[in-house]
Amino acid sequence: MSTKDRTALQKMDALVGWTGAAKTVKNDMSSDAGTGRRHRPMRWLPLLPIACGAGLVAATIAAPVAPAVYAMAGPMVATVAAISLNGPLGKPSIDDDEREAALRKDAFLFCVSVLAFLNIVGGPILMLTAALQGWTVERVAGIAFALFIANAACFGGLPTLYASWKSPKLPGADD
Repeated sequence: MSTKDRTALQKMDALVGWTGAAKTVKNDMSSDAGTGRRHRPMRWLPLLPIACGAGLVAATIAAPVAPAVYAMAGPMVATVAAISLNGPLGKPSIDDDEREAALRKDAFLFCVSVLAFLNIVGGPILMLTAALQGWTVERVAGIAFALFIANAACFGGLPTLYASWKSPKLPGADD
């Protein structure tokens, strides 16, 4: 069948076949451990959404920002999800051996302790700053949204970052 005779759905199906996505899904759903996706360390990539979240918080604290700036939350959440799924902690925890289970536990405990410290210290400071500066309700709501997005980015990125740096580096593996 020529390209002209194909329907739009057939053309889209051909594009999916060209990307190799069907093979990736088949390997991910396979019960054979050797054919699954390789969950590799990501030693620098998780810093991207964390830095974007911190930048969003800093921008909203420094000055009132346009509502369009908050639109960066959507791509940032998608990036965090992709990083988490492809990182060293992306596979189901039921498949973990003892070392991987300890690494997963340590990574999430590190993440929760960092987030708890930052929120316990930062929350009262922001509350006092808002009261002393007389910020409007809209600005405080924008800062609260930015803090939520930054917490989500840290919660998704910090465990992957921690596990990537604590995982042993395989010989010949690139970051």
